[in-house]
Amino acid sequence: MKSIGKDAVNVRKTPSREGEVLYETHLGYPIEIDKTQGDWVRVKDWQGTLGWVHKPLVSDIRTGVVVGEDVNVRKGPGAEHDVVKKIAKGEVYKIVGRKGEWVKIAYYVEGDEIGWVRKDMLWGSQ
Repeated sequence: MKSIGKDAVNVRKTPSREGEVLYETHLGYPIEIDKTQGDWVRVKDWQGTLGWVHKPLVSDIRTGVVVGEDVNVRKGPGAEHDVVKKIAKGEVYKIVGRKGEWVKIAYYVEGDEIGWVRKDMLWGSQ
């Protein structure tokens, strides 16, 4: 698991700058790499879409995208901890910690830690 390292990155149908653009993505967007071809990597996103990204545009920073509706972010790693925030499907966060079935998230750019979510609510946390 990796993430997109720049803003306005094109995900293409083929591993070439001339390849058809499938979609444009943003800084921090989580991706799973399943194949490398020269300076290109084939990626899969949280919706299962496959495409190619120029390798220098990929970051090693782990991120996750929220896959549940109104997901609780808790003060600690467990359902017994207070809810500190609710996050929405499709939002992207930096993964900064793990404990059992829980992951600690933070804002991608600012780096401020938010709290803990169940890992099954965040694609990219596996």
